[in-house]
Amino acid sequence: MKRYEFNLGSALRVRKLQEGMAKSSLQKANMAAAASEMQAQRSLAHYEDVTNETGPSWMEQAERAHLAAQAAIEARQSLAVARAAATTAMGQYVEANKAVSVLGHLDERRREEHAAAVQHEEMTAIDDLVTSRHVRRQDHLNKKGRH
Repeated sequence: MKRYEFNLGSALRVRKLQEGMAKSSLQKANMAAAASEMQAQRSLAHYEDVTNETGPSWMEQAERAHLAAQAAIEARQSLAVARAAATTAMGQYVEANKAVSVLGHLDERRREEHAAAVQHEEMTAIDDLVTSRHVRRQDHLNKKGRH
């Protein structure tokens, strides 16, 4: 019997590459979300510092507080976008992982079927060998008995 070869082996390799790319994208998205989280925290802390300061003039203080508030709002918006991107990347990774898993299970099942077919073929060959030896031995014994 010929060696086992998975018919969808190339598809499995492609799916594994896609899974690796999706995993890499997920890692990048998670890192970007973490960086956005840190930036949002820094912006909020800066806003709180600015609002607690007493500056030379009220107008200047109000302007600084307004700018710090805008920066904090933009940082929170950036964080929301980064988290959404991470969620999307997670979904893509999960889908890629499922595709690899399905093909992997199919490959495993086909390997088991192939192994069973090889074992059946070997057992048939052994049975044929044993049967032919038995027939030859019986023929030989029958010929000896006639002489």
